[in-house]
Amino acid sequence: MTDSRPHIIFIITDQQRYDTIAALGYDHMDTPHLDRLVREGVSFSNCHITAPSCAPARASLFTGYFPHTT
Repeated sequence: MTDSRPHIIFIITDQQRYDTIAALGYDHMDTPHLDRLVREGVSFSNCHITAPSCAPARASLFTGYFPHTT
């Protein structure tokens, strides 16, 4: 039996602004590895968060609950 589930990797950084990846149009940054991930993977450009702070937002991502319920 073959495993048909996709391989998914989440790369989560702490306090990384939208304008810190060269492949997304910000040439003043040198990010060759992230640029390759953008070219060969999926990049989301219109996202929303559940909390403006890092720890509650990550907890929401990992648990599936809103920050005020964790």
